[in-house]
Amino acid sequence: MDRTIPLFNRIAARYPLLDVVTPDAHDARRVVADAAKRAGLGLLAPRFGRRPVVDAGCDAIAELLAQQGRHLVIIPAGQHLLGDATFVQLLTESLPDIERHGHCVVLLSAVRRACPQLDRERVVLELGLPSDAELRELVTAALTGDDGVGPSVPVVQQCLQAARGMTRSQLRRALRRLRLGRDKLDEGDIAALHAEKRDLIAHGGVLEVASWAPTLEDIGGMDTLKSWLGRRRRALGEEARTFGLPAPRGLLLVGVQGCGKSLFAKATAQSLGLPLLRFDLGRLFTRDSAPEENLRNALAIAGAMAPVVLWVDEIDKAFAGAAAGSDVTARIFGTFLTWLAEHPDGVFVAATANRVDHLPAELMRKGRFDETFFVDLPDTQVREEILAIHLRRSGRDPERFDLEGLAKAAKRLTGAELEQAVVEALAVAFEERRGLLDADLERALGETVPFVETYEEQVKALREWARRRARSAGQDRSLRDLFVEAQGGGEAWRP
Repeated sequence: MDRTIPLFNRIAARYPLLDVVTPDAHDARRVVADAAKRAGLGLLAPRFGRRPVVDAGCDAIAELLAQQGRHLVIIPAGQHLLGDATFVQLLTESLPDIERHGHCVVLLSAVRRACPQLDRERVVLELGLPSDAELRELVTAALTGDDGVGPSVPVVQQCLQAARGMTRSQLRRALRRLRLGRDKLDEGDIAALHAEKRDLIAHGGVLEVASWAPTLEDIGGMDTLKSWLGRRRRALGEEARTFGLPAPRGLLLVGVQGCGKSLFAKATAQSLGLPLLRFDLGRLFTRDSAPEENLRNALAIAGAMAPVVLWVDEIDKAFAGAAAGSDVTARIFGTFLTWLAEHPDGVFVAATANRVDHLPAELMRKGRFDETFFVDLPDTQVREEILAIHLRRSGRDPERFDLEGLAKAAKRLTGAELEQAVVEALAVAFEERRGLLDADLERALGETVPFVETYEEQVKALREWARRRARSAGQDRSLRDLFVEAQGGGEAWRP
C-alpha cells in the first residue's frame, strides 16, 4: 500500500491539523509537499533557522491565517511545540479559522507526543519507512551508469533487500558514499549496503541485523521441528497465497536451557532463505526515548524489511508479570500482542522462552504463532549428533571417536554442556601437546554437572506443561531405548 494515501486523503478532505510522526523529516517534507500539490493547496514551509522554536511556530500559524486561498503549512519540531503552552493555546484558538478557510497545519514530529488540548482535533499519522517502489527509484538511479545502461532485475532485487528498513535520506547518503568517484555501483556494493544498514539499525539499540546465522546442519536432533520448518519455506511464496495458504507467522520454542532453542531460532533464517533481525525486548526500557516509541519504531523497521526472520530471545523475561506490572509494561505488552496477531506478511517471528510460568496466557493463544514446540534434553542418538558436530567443527573426524560410548557417558547433559565438554577436552589435549583422545572427552563429560541436577523440579514442571500444550521438537525414542535396555544393549535414556 502507498504510505502517502492516508496523508493525501486527509489533506484533500480539509482536515485542519495533522501530526505526522516520521524518522526522516526531509523525506516527510517531500511527501507532504507532493500531497499538498495534488490536493490543490499552496505550500508554506518556513525554515526555523536559529530562531526559538516556539516563536517560529507561532509566526507560521499567523502567516497561514494571512493567506488568500487554501494553503498548507509544514511546521517541524512538532514534538517540542506540542509541549509548549503558548503554541498549543494559539493553535487551539486558531483552528476554527484554519478549518473555515480550508487551510491545513502539518506538524512534523520525531516521536509521538500526547497533547490533551488538541487530541480531539489533530490526526496523528505514522508516515513509516519508504515502500519498495520508492527505494527502487533511488537504487536504480545509483546502479545506472553514465552510459545509461541500467542494472539487471536480480541485482536490483538484491539491493532492495539490502535497503529495506532504511529511510530515504539514509539510503541516499549510503548510495552517494558508495558511488563516490565511480561510474555506477555493482554487485560488490550490496554487502557494503547491508553493512551500512546493520550499523544504522544497531545505533537504535533495540534491533540488530545479524551478519551470520547458523544452519540446521549445525544443530543435532529436533527432527520434527526441522521437518515442520522445511514445509514453511515453500509456504512463503505467492504460489501458497494463490492456493489459499496464509503466510507463515512464526514459532515459539520453549524448553530446557542450553538445548538449542536460540540456535534453532537463528537457523530459521538460513533455512527460510531470509535475513535475520534480532529484537532485544529488554532494551526497550534502557534507551533514552520512550519505550512505546522504541517498540513502534522497531516493529516498523521489521515490517519494512520483510521478508525477514525476527528473532525474539527469552520472551518470557521481557514480559514476566506483564499483567501485574507498570502501566508502561502493560501498554507495551498489549501493543506487541496486537502486532503478533496482525503483523504484515513476510515477518516470521522466531521466539524462545525458558520459563513458561512467566509467560502471560495471552501470548499462548492460537494466532500469535503458528506452532509452539518443546525442546527437551537430547537423547542418546542426538547426543552423538551433537558431539559429532562439535568435533567436526574443531577439525576432527568424528568417526575416529567412540561417539556411542561418549553419548552414553553424557547422559542428562544439554547441548551447551556437550559443547563446553568438547572445548575442555581440547584444552587439555592442547596443554599436553598431543592429539585429542576419547579419554579426554570422557573425563570432561564426567566432570560436567548437568543443569537438570540443580533445577530438577523446574524441568519436571516444564515437561508437564509441554505434554499438553506443545509439540515435541524431536522424535520420541524412549520406547526404543527401553527395548534396547531390555535386550541388554545398555542403560535406557532417562531425561
